[in-house]
Amino acid sequence: MAEEEAAEQEEGGIPLSQASLQQLNVVKQQLEQEVRSLLNNQQALREAEARFQASMETLKSLCPENQGKPMLIPLTSSLYIDGHMTETKKVTVDVGTGYYIEMSVEKAQKFCNRRCKLLADNAARVEGVLKDKRKNLETLQMTMQQKLYLLQQQQEAAKEKDA
Repeated sequence: MAEEEAAEQEEGGIPLSQASLQQLNVVKQQLEQEVRSLLNNQQALREAEARFQASMETLKSLCPENQGKPMLIPLTSSLYIDGHMTETKKVTVDVGTGYYIEMSVEKAQKFCNRRCKLLADNAARVEGVLKDKRKNLETLQMTMQQKLYLLQQQQEAAKEKDA
C-alpha cells in the first residue's frame, strides 16, 4: 500500500488514504470504465486473431488438386452461391484500410501468420494492463471499505456520546 501511495504522489495524485469517499468513488468509476474498455479491446483483438486463423485454415485448401472443384461461395455469413475454384495459386488479401493485394498462397499464409502473432502479442499486452487496472480497482475498493467502516464507527461513537 505504501508503494502505491508513493507512486501516486510521484504522478501528482494524492494517496488513497487521504482522498475522500467522493474522490475515491470518482476514481473507481474511471477505473471500471477503463477495465470495460480494455475488455472490449481485448475481445476485438481475439476476434481478429480468430479471423486470421480461419483464413490460414482456408488457405490450406488452395492446392492444385482442388482447381476446378465445385464450392460454395459466401455472400454473407448465412448466404452462399455455387461456384468453382478457378485459381489455386494466388489470392487477394485485405491488408487493411480498404487496400487489397494479390499474392501467392504462401505469401498470404505468411501474412496471416504475422498478423495472428501481432494480434496475439497486442492482446497479451492488453491483458497485462487489464491485470494492473483490476489490481488497482481492488486496492481502491478495499480502501473505500476501510473508510466506510471507520465512518460507521465514528457515527456509532457519536450516537453513543449523544445518548
